[in-house]
Amino acid sequence: MATIDKLDISVYNLYALRTKMVEQINQEYHLQAASSIPPQTQLMDIYPKLSEMDLLLGSVPLLTPWAYFFPPKHFRFVRRSPFARHRVAPSLGSLEKQEQDIIMLETFECPTPEAEKERTVLLACFSQLDKINSWLGHIMGRMGQFLQG
Repeated sequence: MATIDKLDISVYNLYALRTKMVEQINQEYHLQAASSIPPQTQLMDIYPKLSEMDLLLGSVPLLTPWAYFFPPKHFRFVRRSPFARHRVAPSLGSLEKQEQDIIMLETFECPTPEAEKERTVLLACFSQLDKINSWLGHIMGRMGQFLQG
């Protein structure tokens, strides 16, 4: 049976060597001061990674592609900056076309009360879209100010 007094001296030497190595690591990484760092501290990496740059520029798909061919031309869309002003419903056409539609609705004479009700609903919808677009422009403007510092 092995007891402490019968151990070889090399065991004590290895223990001392390992203790010295642990102390060196603690000094090298300043582990004694680690307890004074608040838990809310956050390290940020401000250097963009290649994939983030590709996503921003729109040259890499979001997921791993399962097919290596380009989509048909009518499925392509322009990737816009998230900090640019967007409209809520761009499928309704350009702003000029929307203005023409509003003028056409205002001048349209309705033959029935049901058609008059639909016309007022459409005018209210266009009015609400303009209001939401202005809100969106205001929000994007404040985001731009915030990002500028």
